[in-house]
Amino acid sequence: MRTWLNRRKLWTTGLFAAAAVAIATGPALAADVKWKMHAAAVDTRIEIQDTKWFADRVGELTGGSFTIELYAGGSLGIKDVDLLRTLPRGNVVQAALMYPGYLAREAPEYALTLPPGVVSTPSVVGELLPTLKQIYRRTYDEAGIDLVGFIGHAAAKTHIFCRDPINSLADLKAKKVRVWEPFQIETFEKLDVAAQVIGQNDLYVAMSTGVVDCAVYPAAYVSTISLQEVAPNGSYLFPFVLHPLNIIVSRSAYAALSDAHKSALKQAADEATARSFKAYAAAKYDAEAEAKLGDDANLMPDYSDVDRQAFASAARAVWKGKAEKMGGRALADYNLVSKAIGLQ
Repeated sequence: MRTWLNRRKLWTTGLFAAAAVAIATGPALAADVKWKMHAAAVDTRIEIQDTKWFADRVGELTGGSFTIELYAGGSLGIKDVDLLRTLPRGNVVQAALMYPGYLAREAPEYALTLPPGVVSTPSVVGELLPTLKQIYRRTYDEAGIDLVGFIGHAAAKTHIFCRDPINSLADLKAKKVRVWEPFQIETFEKLDVAAQVIGQNDLYVAMSTGVVDCAVYPAAYVSTISLQEVAPNGSYLFPFVLHPLNIIVSRSAYAALSDAHKSALKQAADEATARSFKAYAAAKYDAEAEAKLGDDANLMPDYSDVDRQAFASAARAVWKGKAEKMGGRALADYNLVSKAIGLQ
């Protein structure tokens, strides 16, 4: 009898102990989720700070049961051009901040989706997001990636910085201008302005040695390469409008989330999108950067309305011509975006 009672006592004690362990550890282990998020840009960039706000917001909304650790500067060793293959697996990284222009290897039409100079005001980009989401999803769906939100760029205004005081297209025709992509070369050619592509890292030397006289460059980023030291005279010409940065996640990793975590992720992404684009449309960071430049730069009156319209018209003509020449998805996307911004 005593043996049976002892066995029953041990069995009962073990049962309650197992139940206690299950109550103490089971739900927590099942609920806690930790993701890694890749971003190529360094953590001093405003866009990365906005992305960290998104990641922190997910943790805040879930009481810390779902955390996203942001790895800026490509510190995970992942390259943006490889994300379509790396991210879907969801084992190394589960989320990323992506600039769609880097996907031109798989989607060459992205070079023409939203080229510089075709949009008249930065606020239009916020209205374009549903159309752009439709375009980007085509690529992401094929790869097994979900697009959950956007991060607006820090710069909203593109200036022309020159060695001499210049703020008209007429005067710019006598100068050599640096641009950052071939599309801009063709745009300036239509305005009888000579332009050439020079990388950011080579721009300071090219300007100081007279290889170029002026540079297309946002005032918000000028101080990052000390451009104002060799080209102090700046004037606004067109909005800084490029592909918005995408917050993307592994579809398989997203599917494994609880409904509560999915809801928190969506809310945080929606809030981050609205927050960053509000600052972008208001040119918040441009104003702060211009104020910091102070006496180090001569920020002159903007290019005239006539000049700005001439530049936009030239950019749109190049855009249409290149889209028609490429055809296929490039032309379809051109029609979608140009219609959304009121050109059709």
